[in-house]
Amino acid sequence: MSSLTAAGTVPYHEPPFTSLAVLISFLFLANVARGIANKVLYAGLLGEIAVGVIFGPVAKILDTEWEETFVAVGYIGLVLIVFEGGLTLQPRSFLPQLPIALITALIGILLPLAFTFALFSGYGYPQLQAFSAGSALASTSLGTTFYVLRASGPELGTTAVGEILKGAALIDDVIALVLLSVIQSLGTDSGGSLGWTIGRPVVASVAMAVASPVVTLWSARPLFRWRRVEDLVARGGQPALLFLGVAVLVAFLAIAYYAGTTKLLGAFLAGTFLSALPSPESGLSFAATWEELLVPVQEYILAPLFFASIGFSIPFLSLWTGRRIWRGVIYALLMALGKLLAGLPILLVDLFRSDNRDAALPAHPSFDLATTTGVRSNTDAEKVHKAERMSVRSFRLNTSSRFVRQTFPAAAFVGLALVARGEIGILVLQVAYAASTSSDNGTEVLGEEAYLVGIWAVAVCTIVGPVVFGLLVKKEGERIKGGRWGLA
Repeated sequence: MSSLTAAGTVPYHEPPFTSLAVLISFLFLANVARGIANKVLYAGLLGEIAVGVIFGPVAKILDTEWEETFVAVGYIGLVLIVFEGGLTLQPRSFLPQLPIALITALIGILLPLAFTFALFSGYGYPQLQAFSAGSALASTSLGTTFYVLRASGPELGTTAVGEILKGAALIDDVIALVLLSVIQSLGTDSGGSLGWTIGRPVVASVAMAVASPVVTLWSARPLFRWRRVEDLVARGGQPALLFLGVAVLVAFLAIAYYAGTTKLLGAFLAGTFLSALPSPESGLSFAATWEELLVPVQEYILAPLFFASIGFSIPFLSLWTGRRIWRGVIYALLMALGKLLAGLPILLVDLFRSDNRDAALPAHPSFDLATTTGVRSNTDAEKVHKAERMSVRSFRLNTSSRFVRQTFPAAAFVGLALVARGEIGILVLQVAYAASTSSDNGTEVLGEEAYLVGIWAVAVCTIVGPVVFGLLVKKEGERIKGGRWGLA
């Protein structure tokens, strides 16, 4: 082979007009469709997914090689969406909400699994297939969650429910990775330890989540704030901040990958790491640099490619049989309910708080009449008793009104944002289906019919969830921000 045509070299030639037209129209229409969907449905990502479905499985306009390229490039968009979530995190408001976030995540995982076992038993699918499909639908689309949270307005992301949502979505993603590892092991004959297969992503995730803030606070931040280092970065300006930010992001992605946990957790922790480095008086801001230099690329190229790549993965033409439709829609409704009920912890916290307030209600001031006069007449006693009952009734009505006006929208905010399954759900379903078709031991981890029913549920949840969430934010966003679960 001549050195001029060795592997790794590609002859340069002018691309055909048809290729240019397809690529330009794909990117342009993805952005146009997002604008229309955002205006009409308050969920712009649906337009990008629709364009992906049309250019991919429906019309087959894009070559498979281009689809694979866009999946890889779009994943950078997903990483940056999650990275921004960490970069804008407020630790003082996030950490107190972690216990509720953990309970929220567990409810949002266990209920879809339980519903799947019950429903698939009625459908006649084996329990192993119910576990595989339930694992996919127990997940939450981390990219979609952070995207709709960002689209809902910068302030909602820093509310108490916004922080709960971030924590629950991250925990969902880690547990989905654990379930994915289990599914992969079920389709192979490898002699590896199942305990280690399950335990590795859990141990790696917990270790990273604990070690990252410790290293940040006790090592990286003092080193960065040492005058010479911070001054050097300040003199370099935004290029220096961008270089350092990308280096840290890649380092965290590598640590997460080789440790065996999800790379998205690494992206989130990289954002929190960077946001804690600059001193307040330095004027340095990684978030401001990200906003100015990367958001345009993220907004108009990388994010559209990511959501369009979800459309590539939907076997659209195979979904349309009567039985698959009705089974898939019923399954989707149950899966949406499973995530909506994840908002229960918020309702319960406020419910118990209201009960405590009722129990601690002080006596009405009119009771002081007896102590001041020494004698209370029957008429005075009746007046006081009536005033007390009215006071208690008024207090309970006000508490009930606050519960309805503030707590219910906050609980719905969390539940609806978790409904979309997106890329994580499709990934788990496809891995389970591939494990069935390539299994050497004949294990059917997920059959074709169950796989397509699961795809139906993922698609419906990913479409309907952001739409209803957008409507809720439009109607109740200000009330959520000003309520008990809003801004501190």
